[in-house]
Amino acid sequence: MVSRKKAKGKARRAAKAEKAKAIEVKDEVDEVAANYNQSRMGQLQMNDDAQKSDNTRTRTASPKCHHGLVPSHRRQSHEEFMDTSNNVENCKGFLKRFVHEFDSAAGNFLEAYHATKETYGEVWNDPGKMKFVVSYLITCGTSKVLEGHPKIASKYAALASYFEQYMEVDFLNTRPYPNWPKIRELYISSSAADEHTLVSFLKKRIPCCCLDEKYKQVKSISKIGICFNPKCPLPGGITKRSATKCCSRCRWAVNYCSEECQEAAWPEHKADCDFYVHCFNADLEARLESELRP
Repeated sequence: MVSRKKAKGKARRAAKAEKAKAIEVKDEVDEVAANYNQSRMGQLQMNDDAQKSDNTRTRTASPKCHHGLVPSHRRQSHEEFMDTSNNVENCKGFLKRFVHEFDSAAGNFLEAYHATKETYGEVWNDPGKMKFVVSYLITCGTSKVLEGHPKIASKYAALASYFEQYMEVDFLNTRPYPNWPKIRELYISSSAADEHTLVSFLKKRIPCCCLDEKYKQVKSISKIGICFNPKCPLPGGITKRSATKCCSRCRWAVNYCSEECQEAAWPEHKADCDFYVHCFNADLEARLESELRP
């Protein structure tokens, strides 16, 4: 017969063993549940990433992408919308006329400027409208690249660059005159088989990723440069951009492929060079005066 003391001890040991077993089982259950939850969360994350990837691909390839076109008509009153729409149509009319004059003048930007300056002065003198013109051209150029029409896209890009630099000269005062080599390089980029210059210019100016794949395809292409000597012996005056040199006086106005071409073009370039140097010096004086003003 077992004593009462021994019976109590045996009971305590049995209860202790049962409790330890229960804790062990609970730990196993908790571990299984944790593994399940982690697996489930991983699966959900994978599904979420896949959905985001699908959305990105859809957004990239979607023909509805406006490539950052401004202005946006969202959250506008009816009066604001009508006013914006009228401004948009006015800007498109201006652009149509400018392109017509540009083509008639064999790609001369300044002649197209003078031909439209008076009729469309409200566009030329309005930073908001000029910003829309640039944005509209960037959007059209991007669309034409994606559609496989680089020649048309290069024309849109060159026009966008010209208007963009016009704003920098007239409104922002961040440069004394346009960078003509850059504009011309964009204009002939497609005909010179240099989509690198074209796509790079557009890609930097759109908020979407629509040109990412195209840029990967063309980024290995060497960028072209233009010699501004009308009698340059190179076909079309086209050479590698890394081989071109700018005029040391007017800097951004012209580029040449060699010192020989620069010397040969000097008699024709001299008057323009003096004008650009004057603009540069006037711009520099204005900047210094504004900085010293209390």
